[in-house]
Amino acid sequence: MLKKKLSIEEQIEDLKSKNVKFELYNVEEAKKFLQYNNYYFKLKSYARNYTKYSKTEDKNKYINLDFAYLVELSSLDSLLRRVIVGLCLDIEHVIKTRFMRDITNNTKEDGYEIVKKYIDMDYSVLVALYSNKDRSATKELIEKIKDNEEEIPVWKMIEVLSLGRFIELYTLYYDTYGGSSYSSYLGSVKFLRNAAAHNTCLLNSLRKPYAIKINKCMDIMDALSKSKKFETSYKTKMENPVIHDFVVTLFVYYDALNTVGNRSVRDRGMAEIQQLFFDTMLRNKDYFVKNDVIVSDYRYICQVIEYLENCRNKPVLKK
Repeated sequence: MLKKKLSIEEQIEDLKSKNVKFELYNVEEAKKFLQYNNYYFKLKSYARNYTKYSKTEDKNKYINLDFAYLVELSSLDSLLRRVIVGLCLDIEHVIKTRFMRDITNNTKEDGYEIVKKYIDMDYSVLVALYSNKDRSATKELIEKIKDNEEEIPVWKMIEVLSLGRFIELYTLYYDTYGGSSYSSYLGSVKFLRNAAAHNTCLLNSLRKPYAIKINKCMDIMDALSKSKKFETSYKTKMENPVIHDFVVTLFVYYDALNTVGNRSVRDRGMAEIQQLFFDTMLRNKDYFVKNDVIVSDYRYICQVIEYLENCRNKPVLKK
């Protein structure tokens, strides 16, 4: 059965029927918010972080949920996504720079052979580039590649590939020639970057059941297990796909930018993360004190941030 489209007034009434309160955010303010700041389907998704009554007379009604809590979660989620995009852009730039440095110093690779090997494995990568070139900011470069696709240099190729495709080429190179790489971690970075860049909600899935099951990054699980700070809490926290991929991204960010030339960038990025988690996220902390899941997840991420900062300039990943 199709769900009925609801007017703004009906959306408010639907929330009231589910025991969402309007004590901290009055109804008129809520109507304006739903018209100009966020839409109902997206805002309501944050209610997944709250439990419902199980007894029959109140079934499907939320426990301790005010409209203001949904507004705050949506605002914090937006800020988190912006920080994540910045982190991932820095990671992408640094690993591409290191990738090109390794190729430059590799006397066994001329910069063309690895691309030929990649294309031979999956020609569809070029088909996709050509079919979408008119919508790409790198249209001119793609046209030059098409004019001479038998001799594509890697320094051109990485400029036109999506992050996912670049990771494939990156992984192929290090599988072929060996050397230190972040291949086993970049799937998580890509997932989180894509979600943040497409404005997908991240803070609406903190409570089980999670939408997907993941293969945990065992290197990071091992690192966490060796720290007394986490005891056993990390095992359950890392079952959440968003938390897992955010923690992996933090580790990669800290480690990949842990060089003399990049530490100042890393320190600025980590400062933004600390500002968000240790300051901004506490501005309305009273909203969430009764939500054990939100509180414990928040504390876990703060512990991870503190753990990385305490590592100073030591490597934190196996490569």
